[in-house]
Amino acid sequence: MEGKEIRQRHVSVPLDIAEPERDETQRTNKRRFALPFLLLPRSVLLSLLPFLAILGLFARLFFTSTELLLLPVARRHPEPSEAWLDIDNRIQQNGLLHPEEHAYRAATTQTLDLRVATEQRRPDGVLKKVFLINDLFPGPTIEARSGDTFNILVHNDVKDEEISMHWHGLEMRDANSMDGSIGVTQCGIPPGQSFWYNFTISPDQSGTFWYHAHSSVQRVDGLYGGLIVHKPATTLSLDRFGRTKEQRNDALADRSKYNYGEELLLLIGDWYHRPARDVASWYLWWGSMGFEPVPDSILVNGAGRFNCSMAMPGRPVDCIGDANDMPPMVLNGKGSYRLRIVNTGSLAGITVSFAKEALKVITLDGGIPVETQSDEHKSSAGILFPGQRMDVILRPVKGENSMEPSLVTVELDESDFKIGNPSLQPRQSFPVLKSPKHVDRTSVVTTDSDNDRHINIEKVPSASSVRAMIPPKAQQTHLVYTKVEKLSRLANIPHGFFNRTTWKAQSDPPYPLAGLARKQWDNHQLTVATGPEPVWVDLVVNNLDEGAHPFHLHGHNFYILALHESTYGWGSYNPWDEKSRLAFFPTDNNPKDNNHNADPYDLSQAVLRDTVQIPRRGYAVLRFRADNAGVWLFHCHVMWHLAGGMAMIVDVMSADDSTAHQPWLSATEELKCSV
Repeated sequence: MEGKEIRQRHVSVPLDIAEPERDETQRTNKRRFALPFLLLPRSVLLSLLPFLAILGLFARLFFTSTELLLLPVARRHPEPSEAWLDIDNRIQQNGLLHPEEHAYRAATTQTLDLRVATEQRRPDGVLKKVFLINDLFPGPTIEARSGDTFNILVHNDVKDEEISMHWHGLEMRDANSMDGSIGVTQCGIPPGQSFWYNFTISPDQSGTFWYHAHSSVQRVDGLYGGLIVHKPATTLSLDRFGRTKEQRNDALADRSKYNYGEELLLLIGDWYHRPARDVASWYLWWGSMGFEPVPDSILVNGAGRFNCSMAMPGRPVDCIGDANDMPPMVLNGKGSYRLRIVNTGSLAGITVSFAKEALKVITLDGGIPVETQSDEHKSSAGILFPGQRMDVILRPVKGENSMEPSLVTVELDESDFKIGNPSLQPRQSFPVLKSPKHVDRTSVVTTDSDNDRHINIEKVPSASSVRAMIPPKAQQTHLVYTKVEKLSRLANIPHGFFNRTTWKAQSDPPYPLAGLARKQWDNHQLTVATGPEPVWVDLVVNNLDEGAHPFHLHGHNFYILALHESTYGWGSYNPWDEKSRLAFFPTDNNPKDNNHNADPYDLSQAVLRDTVQIPRRGYAVLRFRADNAGVWLFHCHVMWHLAGGMAMIVDVMSADDSTAHQPWLSATEELKCSV
């Protein structure tokens, strides 16, 4: 439908006419149906109760308010197409990076001002209140280099909500109080107030990161942005006065190592049309039965296109745009690109594939290099779960015309979709234009995914230089179990648990945990305490759920030594139980044979990350160096599970349970959090 848009609207009726008519209709309906219903036998009424309960569940799922039941099906009519002209190229405009401005300079101090507000926007054509940072969605991309210091003023212009900002993947070494976790390291920033985040990026940390809200469920509604730390391409030398200086060294640049031209950031994730608080309210209700709400759409760098004709009559949306007019990614077609891909979604993993290009994965999560792959033609990579990142090199394929348009396809992983959403198209293709002159965005036919051309990133180990840092054995081992449960004592509302504890922000006393001694923490704070000295820790996480969970650890990276999904039973692993060890690591396959003091894990396949997808009824063994003092959150990155309390604390290098890491956070009454 070229040159046209579709807008979906409600039919309006004057209130002075509509209200009396509606009241009279309701009175008539009561007279007509109330009496026969009450005359039914009691046994029949009781047998109808389960059916009515199910009706109530789906009524709440599909209707955001009782008023929608009275609305007629929305009419659609064409509108002028100019409204789309300013957002069609946002995939390119929001994503183009500038490594040359950061990789060759000395470390510096950056002072930034981020103002958070909300406004009605149409990311995929559907009108919704979206969080904006400096009037942008997604927020402005922050670029830096290793060793840079940040002074970031975050101002809350949202009238009725507190906010905070988390710098996902950064170590935040010696800056635990700047981590941005409400209830753990800070209180929320109240409406109309500001907060300074001051921290220095570790000199040896670089890669693809992002920043996002760690308050309520605001990340779902767009409170996030990209954060790229470029690897320095400089060497230290002395000038004639004996002073240290940094000199440009192109041989050290990632651009030279991987042979690419430009860099592009892709923030990809699922998207909900209803406000996140409404979606969370539905999930945190007994009638949801713990079924995660399924998203409505897909966004790439804040842009997408929803098919307005697929909107459900019971949940109408204000929608414009031609479903076939997908926003494009514009490339110059003359060389290779480094794509930095972040899953910003709230529930689903993603697989990214290209129709006419080859790709190679070079790093996972925070710029951690992976084992070199063969030069075979691979065109897709995944699954990338919420919070995870991957960097890939995109190259033209020999024999293909590099200037011909192509497609990039994003496919949502549906393994956590326990209920349906007829409005969602889980596989969507966006045009890749090699020249701004290309106007035909439908000339490339999308193809089915080919397993032979797919890179399963869960099977890609870290580079040998990264794995060489793993010690043969940890000094501590901690074992936890996690599950979403619906308990009668909690009104059958789904809550996430670690062991028998569901997480909530500390309320008595209402200070961040970093400001309190551990003995003052309440019963909602399950904690792994690693002691006062730096140590290597094995954290064994058993997932008892029927669904997988992407777990993220603040302040640290961890080696994934083992990952397992059961085909029967609970699939739990106990490293101290001989039967459990032999079940998962038989001596026949273990080169260490019967040495019970040795670990059974295959370190040659380990991968270093900060977010891990732990399979259903399975486990993960995570090994990390606990040397970054502070209280750090370990939590599921599915937004609805975190909202339900699926989180715990890792307390690193605390002197004892009577000493706080940051006692000044609880020094006065004025510093209390509003819980």
